[in-house]
Amino acid sequence: MVCLDSDILIDFLNNKKDAVNKIIKLRKDNVRLVTTAINSFELLNISVLPNKDKIYNFLLNFDIYNFDFDCSGNAAKISQDLKSKGSIIDLPDIMIASVCIENNEPLLTRNVSHFNRISSLKLESI
Repeated sequence: MVCLDSDILIDFLNNKKDAVNKIIKLRKDNVRLVTTAINSFELLNISVLPNKDKIYNFLLNFDIYNFDFDCSGNAAKISQDLKSKGSIIDLPDIMIASVCIENNEPLLTRNVSHFNRISSLKLESI
């Protein structure tokens, strides 16, 4: 299984070759593709009205992990750790990372420079 970050999902929707090829390869390898409720919010939030249904239907192809109580506790620890090191990242990224960690999923992202600050997060990139 692998959790897809918003940037990968957006690249796929925009038909960017490397994202499309990566997702096709993962599907051929029978890798279960998931994303988080935070990522789905990000996609739906940036889409314009005519595309909302397309984005919503696209997201129905994935299992979507929720940000629950355990994730919130983990996110708080991650946030405090990053603050203590002076390397804070955006709150949605912390939340996404905590969901991946709680579900023991690697995160496929292009945003490695932010997410690699979280040592307990498994990362994959294109």
